[in-house]
This record gives sequence, structure tokens and C-alpha cells, in this order.
Amino acid sequence: MCGIAGLINFDPSDQAENSGKVLRNMLDALRHRGPDDRGEERIEVANGPTLHLGHQRFSIIDLTQAGHQPMANDDESVWVSTNSEIYNYKELRNELAGKFQFHSESDTEVLLRAYENWGVQCLDKLLGMFSFAIWDSEKEALFIARDRLGIKPLYYNIQGKQFAFASELRSLLTSGLIQKSINPSGLYNYLSFGHSSAPETLIDSVRELKAGHYLWIDKNGNWQEKEYWNPFNKNIAPAPDIQEQTKAIIEEAINCRRASDVPLGAFLSGGIDSSVVVGNLAKFSDDPISTLTIGFAEKQFDESQFSQEIADRFKTNHQIMRLDEDQLLQTLPSSLSAMDQPTIDGINTYLISRSAHEAGLKVVLSGLGGDELFGGYPSFHLIPKLLQRKKLMKAIPQSLARWGIGLTKGLFSPTQAMKLDHWVQGKLSGAHEYFLIRALFCQEPVLALFADRAQAQIEIEKGFQRSLRLTENGTDLFNQISFLETFHYLQNMLLRDTDMMSMAHPLEVRVPFMDHRLVELMFQTPGKEKDSRESYAKPLLVDCMKSLVPDSVSRRKKMGFTFPFEMWMRGALRPEIETVLLSPMQQLEGLLSQKAVEMVWNDFLSGQVSWSRPWALYVLKSWVNKNLS
Repeated sequence: MCGIAGLINFDPSDQAENSGKVLRNMLDALRHRGPDDRGEERIEVANGPTLHLGHQRFSIIDLTQAGHQPMANDDESVWVSTNSEIYNYKELRNELAGKFQFHSESDTEVLLRAYENWGVQCLDKLLGMFSFAIWDSEKEALFIARDRLGIKPLYYNIQGKQFAFASELRSLLTSGLIQKSINPSGLYNYLSFGHSSAPETLIDSVRELKAGHYLWIDKNGNWQEKEYWNPFNKNIAPAPDIQEQTKAIIEEAINCRRASDVPLGAFLSGGIDSSVVVGNLAKFSDDPISTLTIGFAEKQFDESQFSQEIADRFKTNHQIMRLDEDQLLQTLPSSLSAMDQPTIDGINTYLISRSAHEAGLKVVLSGLGGDELFGGYPSFHLIPKLLQRKKLMKAIPQSLARWGIGLTKGLFSPTQAMKLDHWVQGKLSGAHEYFLIRALFCQEPVLALFADRAQAQIEIEKGFQRSLRLTENGTDLFNQISFLETFHYLQNMLLRDTDMMSMAHPLEVRVPFMDHRLVELMFQTPGKEKDSRESYAKPLLVDCMKSLVPDSVSRRKKMGFTFPFEMWMRGALRPEIETVLLSPMQQLEGLLSQKAVEMVWNDFLSGQVSWSRPWALYVLKSWVNKNLS
């Protein structure tokens, strides 16, 4: 894993030294992603633009200088800078060996040769996580791409006669090339869900390249962004024995992600997803593997006893990091600084990644993605129930239904009552119900938080239309929910948080459940084959791994990993959060209502809203203060 950055200046009068300085500033902001090496290249095009291509290297495969980037082919007609792990690089190398002479053992050179041989279609050949930039001198064009699931980030800015890209948003902010103005759509997404949704970011002039997409820009500045992968476009016929097929792909996905020239371990929560990863790693490894988990003194949040059971079963070198509110307070400044974009999640990953780094690990595997693919979240049960009940309510006049709902409001918290009211008014879509469940602030609170209510109303309508489009694939309800959980929640929050928080140390996190072959299979498998008809969640995963993971782990009730924020924010964290929330911020004037922010904090103190609302606002204001000052 690494950090990449670059810029193309289409103005022939550009002074090279200025662009070179800009690139160095961008790379400085990415140094944490690649502490092992730095590379810079200036590439000129006759009667065309000047390209500046940079790289910060974190060495995982081929630790020698032969893996230095940016890397060129033999005649320097093609250059590549990549942030990637290509798990099938040895197989591709063997396929290409008759056509090219290789000078390293790196997967970077394999990517370079794959592009030389197949062009843009090389994307179909790659198994892994990646974001990269390739300059083709013959075609006089830049080709940038992102992996199918969006595991590795990539941002870009097109402004005037300049195109810039980088692995992190902060790298572009550091460049001095862009206006640091807040994007209303990005702000709406964050207030609604606790994260921005690609391609939107919190910055008006910066886009995030969408997962499964590439961008092609020629020497004249003409560009187009295209989708190259969609799980519903694949025609995969599930085998008669779906359990065996699923098991085989999971095992292969874990096994191929063991490739590393540096120490490797795994995160272990004690749930079935991480247990499947650890169990298979132990099966494939000759030596004991290293595992890590977070534990709490508050028993209702602590899963360490379950992780210890799995660690004992597979004889791992297990570490439990005990965390309390004082430790979190000490860590808060550095964890907030690690946020490339504001998020209400991610601090857990920051802390466990720090522990992994301190233990000497450079690569870990994670069980992320299992809940989304196999139905581990409450949404898989709740949404069908809500839709069924709404069908019954369609026979009742809406005014009468809303009157009936009003009579029950005393039984719910203000937030729950508001969501119930929105549900009655909303369309029968599935997407509507999903976003109500996932919503951090729903319609009225978002309108209150926006200083410009008219702009807020525009963004609310855009958000609703976007949610409807996400479910237009014509699949069954289970797979619709799975798609939303994967491509909205997981992709825009959990995977993004995992990347930025792990790379802050640095640490590479691999996610075998996001192997595109498994994702394609799951979305081609009817929901009835994965639905939780049993008393336990994720029956398909549980049943195909029953010989590996004991029932005490696989069939226990899901706890969900979260910090005891409710009590901590009323304790040691209160002075810090209160100071930030109650202080007006110039950068947010005209966008965020300070009065509404203070009301959210007061509502939390009086027990009317959950901790996640003021926490989201605290993170937002902290991020803006650090990055947009």
C-alpha cells in the first residue's frame, strides 16, 4: 500500500518548478501512507501538457529498489504510480512472461505489463485492491482507475487547465490548487448518514472516483469517467451446492491474501466473520498467526471473551487492547487528525491499527463485508417487516394513519417518533425504509442544521432520488438491502475509514469478503438462499463454515462493535466536545446553524437524542477547523 499523487498542466506557459513544488507538497501530505521511499517524475509531451507523477511507497511485495515508483517500461513510454495489492500477480506474470522481460518481483511491474498488453481491459484481469495512475505516451493520455469495491481511495480535481489527483483528499487540500469551499451535497450526506457518499466529498471542487470506475484524460484535457464493473452485470450461475461454492471462494479469497514479504496478522472481534478469516489463516499457515482485538471494562460492550475463545481454538498469538475513556481522550487529537474525511466511525480502527503496528505487523486481514453480503444487520429483518406493514396501511387514509401514529409517540424517543412519521408519509420502496433506518439526522433536523433551508430542501430531494436509483437493479428485496449495505454504508464509511485509519500508522488491511468473485456470486444468488430463516443470522455463511467455527460463536447474537460513547461523552470527553460544539466557526457560517448545533447538544444532555448526533457535529467542526482554516 502506498500514496499516489499527480497533476497535469495543460498550459504550455506553466513554470515547471512551481508544479514540482506543488507535487512535493502533495506527497508530504501522504508521507504516512508510504514511509519507505519517495519517487517523483516530470514527463513532458511535445506540443502538449506536462505531467508530474509522484509516489510514497509502503513496501509489502518486493522490498528492494526494483519496486521503486513511479515505474516505467523499457522505453519509458508508459509510467505507473499505484496504490495496490494485486493478489493474482504471479499468475498474470506467468501469463505475460513470454511477451515481456521482468526486472523485479513486484506486483507493480505486473500491472504495468498488463496495461501494455491489454490496455484498459487489464482491469478485468486484476484480482485485488487498487487505485493507480498510468501515463501512456503513445496515446498521450492519463488512465486512472479504482478497484471494483472501492477499497483503495482516489480523489481528483479538474479546474481550468489543470487536473490533479491523489490518494487522499488532504493531499489535494495541501496542493494550493483548489478552493477550500464546502460542498452542500457533501454536507447533506454527512449530516444525514455520518459520511459523504462518492462521488461527492465535503469539498466543492473535489470528486472521489467511484468504485469500479476509471477515468481517461487526453493531452487536450478532454476526459470521461466510465464504469467497468457492476456485480449485477455478471451472469454467474450458482452451483447446485451453493454452500460448497461459497466455501471454496471464501477459502481462496483468504489464501491469496496471505501473499506478503512482511509480517501478517488478523483483526479478531470474536464474531463469525473475523473467526472465519482467522480459522482459515490458521489452516493455511505453518506458524501461529497474530490476532488483535479491543476490549472494554464495560461488559455490555466487551467481546474479548469471544475473541479469546477463537484465539485458543486456533492457537494464535492473541493481544487484547483494553480501552477506557481516559485513553480515548488522550488519543482523540491524533485519531481526528487521521481523518481524511469526517466520519462518525473509524476511531476503533485507528486504535486497533496502532496496536498492530506496535506489535510489528504491516499487514492484517479483516472480516469486513460479511454482514453486508450474508445478512448480518437488523435491516435485513426490519425492512421486510416495515414494507409488509405499510402494505396493510395503504388501505387506511394517510391522515388517519398519521393520527394513529401520533397517539403512540409517547412510547418512542423524539428521533424514533420522527422516523415513524416519515415512514408513514414515504413511498413503498425499500430504499426509503433503508435510509430511514440508517439516517443519523432525518428531514426536520437536517433542515434545522442547514443555515440555508432552501438549499437543504434541494439536497433532501436529491438524496431521496439517489436512494431510489440505487434499487433499480430489479433484484429481490434481500439483495437490494445487501446492495445498499455494501455500496452505501460499507463502501462510503467502513472501507474508507479502514483505509485512512490503518494507513495513519501505517498498516495494510485486506478484506477477503470483498473479493469481487464472492461479491458477484452473492448478488447472483437468490435472497432466499441467504435469508435468516433460522434462529441465527447469516445461515449460508454459518452452514458452509460449520466445520471450522463452533456454534458458540457462529450462532450467538450479534453485539455490534461500538464504543461506550454515551457514558464517555457525559464523563471525561464532555469538556472537549462541549468546547468545540458551543464555539462558533467562521468556516461554517452560512452553512451550519450554530443555534441548531447547540440545541442538539442540549437534547443529548437531557436524554432526547443519542450520542451519535452531537458526536457527528463534533467531528465535523473539528475536521473543518483543522483542514479548512
